[in-house]
Amino acid sequence: MSSSLQFDRARFLDEYWQQKPLLIKQGWPGFTDPLAPELLAGLALEEGVDSRVIEHQQQQWLVTHGPFEDYEAFGEEDWTLLVQSVNEWFPEVQQLLEPFRFLPDWRTDDVMISFAVPGGSVGPHLDQYDVFIIQGAGRRHWQVGHRLANATEHRPHPDLKQLKEDFKPCIDEVLEAGDILYIPAGCPHHGVALEPSLNYSVGFRAPNTAELAAQAADMLLATERELPRYQDPHAQSYGSAWQVSPQQLNHLKQFLLDSLARDNQLDAALLQVMSQSKRPLPQPEHEIDVTELLAYSGTDMLLCRTPGARMLIGPDHILYANGERFAVDAEMLGFAQQLAALWQDQPLCELSQLSRPAAAQLVCDLLNNGVFHLIQEAD
Repeated sequence: MSSSLQFDRARFLDEYWQQKPLLIKQGWPGFTDPLAPELLAGLALEEGVDSRVIEHQQQQWLVTHGPFEDYEAFGEEDWTLLVQSVNEWFPEVQQLLEPFRFLPDWRTDDVMISFAVPGGSVGPHLDQYDVFIIQGAGRRHWQVGHRLANATEHRPHPDLKQLKEDFKPCIDEVLEAGDILYIPAGCPHHGVALEPSLNYSVGFRAPNTAELAAQAADMLLATERELPRYQDPHAQSYGSAWQVSPQQLNHLKQFLLDSLARDNQLDAALLQVMSQSKRPLPQPEHEIDVTELLAYSGTDMLLCRTPGARMLIGPDHILYANGERFAVDAEMLGFAQQLAALWQDQPLCELSQLSRPAAAQLVCDLLNNGVFHLIQEAD
């Protein structure tokens, strides 16, 4: 499968990203499905997999959550199977993310895959995140509109939110294999399968203010450093006990802002949040040490990035991964950047830096945190 996206990235970022929808005909030429519908359906039978089937039968919308036992009851028309984070289960699906790394790694959420039979749809709706939809096998008719202000939504089912009113499409096309549809957050869209079809949705997370603040606060609470505590401003009188003055409120807000800005504590907390995976990463069966790692370095063992893992280098030149901080000195920074950029499986024997104790220890730490894992190269 070709991994080259056929569109002008600079123009896309300038004119479309987070601004307006775009249909890229044959944006992924030669696209072939990385997994069959049967494998997707089989995955949705497993515990721990986030899956659901949405049906539209006799003017009624129904939502059934997995794991499923079979699909016979759904019939041959008017239903869609959606499975979240399929990239964490199939390395072949994880590879769909690499061409989109012209956008920040930390913003990538997951690859959701939907399989729809003829007439299958989830109804007209809005998403609060940006998404690229890659058309796989089959054809699906898509309508997409410009961003709506004050759109009215309703719930035809407790687990399903849709637009209450029709929207005017600016894109009204049938997608075929290799076509890519970009939909910014807040833009209405509606897709209907014309035949059995697969769609791959590459989503980008966009936490709201409260979510981001709560996640950063959790990181700050977990720090071992002593955080500043509030003190009242010096005054001869604070007025009525029940009255909060503008000065008191401003003092409290300034305390919070000054405390967060001190010693870059907020920066570090945010970078830890940005490096967290969507779901807990699989942990190794046992901790590996430098001696064991170096014993593998002369074999056909591969160092593999765990699907869903995020590795970031902050402005502080610290490596952040899986919500943890890994300090690296100036001599190790280049190696840390190499690890963060790594996407394809890397033979350990090609990592010459492992001869340096600090480099070997860093790789061990990342392995023990589930950010990387080792596999034996297949013949």
